[in-house]
Amino acid sequence: MTRFVVFGLPYSPNLGDGVIADCLEYALRKTVPEADVQAVDLSGRMKRGQVVVGNRSLKLRLLEMMPQALKQRAVEYYLGRIVDAAKPSWRRTLEDADMAFIGGGQLFSDADLNFCVKIAGACEVLEDAKVPVAVHAVGVARNWSQRGTALFSKVKLTKLSWIGLRDMYSLEAWNDQMPADGPGRSLPETTVVRDPGLLAEGAYGRGKATGGIGLCVTAPMILGYHSDVSAHKAPILEFFADCAKGLSEQGHPVTLFCNGADEDQFAISKLSDDPSVQPLISQGKVVVAPTPKQPRELAHLISGFDLVVAHRLHACILAYAYGIPSVGLGWDQKVESFFASVDRQDFFLNPASLRPEEVVKKVQAAAGSPIGAEDKERVLKETQAGVDNAARSALGLH
Repeated sequence: MTRFVVFGLPYSPNLGDGVIADCLEYALRKTVPEADVQAVDLSGRMKRGQVVVGNRSLKLRLLEMMPQALKQRAVEYYLGRIVDAAKPSWRRTLEDADMAFIGGGQLFSDADLNFCVKIAGACEVLEDAKVPVAVHAVGVARNWSQRGTALFSKVKLTKLSWIGLRDMYSLEAWNDQMPADGPGRSLPETTVVRDPGLLAEGAYGRGKATGGIGLCVTAPMILGYHSDVSAHKAPILEFFADCAKGLSEQGHPVTLFCNGADEDQFAISKLSDDPSVQPLISQGKVVVAPTPKQPRELAHLISGFDLVVAHRLHACILAYAYGIPSVGLGWDQKVESFFASVDRQDFFLNPASLRPEEVVKKVQAAAGSPIGAEDKERVLKETQAGVDNAARSALGLH
């Protein structure tokens, strides 16, 4: 039996990361029937709901106040202890593995060394295990610091056989930032692949059709901390409230939902208490969806909408996976890159255009431009082919 080990964020409270893990496992089982696929959480979680970083919101606020050098030292020390504690479990999981994936998500982003430390720790374990490694469907930000680059470069010490990036922006950012020289093996050629989350319908099936517009609420703190732009220093909850009001005035039933992160749950609770939103809820024009607890629940929720509006990349990816039009709200490059990759860039709003009235206009336009069945089928075939090629490159399958 072929054993795959996938390093990602399967137990992240942001269920989009769990969608990636589940769908990559689904795709690998299609590539190699009866394969054994084991998931490893780069944050050291062993199950869903486990908290490895307590008081996360407070810690993020404190980090924002620190000078960059101090911030990096604090993050590397704190996360390094978490990763070191997880390494024995990772080593056991890799025993008798045939191949490992570093798979999916915006993993090669240097937000105060967060993923840099985690990936470096994983690569140390992978180097010792001497298994072929595929970096697959990851996003790459153009924000690597000198220390972050050194940590990410540890991927070159593994038996790296495949590098698949999820869009052209990520491919160019990888090629520009990953050192070609220095210790480690020479790198395989980079290629563009599609996000495994696009296979959600095959992995999960469909949920109940509810109709209406799904408005994905993302916490202001997350948008402010990770955004590529300064536009999201603006009052984002007021923006969501105005969007809900504008859409309902056009006769669209609106469902407020989130991807499950604690910060997003808090934001949706505050939004529900907004004086301009409460009357819409009492009149049944706006509904607040129960917070999904599992990736499958998020996928089923989104599958029931007629259209989705979101900053969150995997809300938009899940919508496409089910053939549902979406409007992408600009806050970082990865959302814009996804819309371009599926030829839906006309339904992406850049940060300068993020006004409620523009969202309403884009919703009307997207509703009148359904996703073509042939386009969707082609995208899904390309998604599966990327996983097939990654596995075959390491296992010598033909």
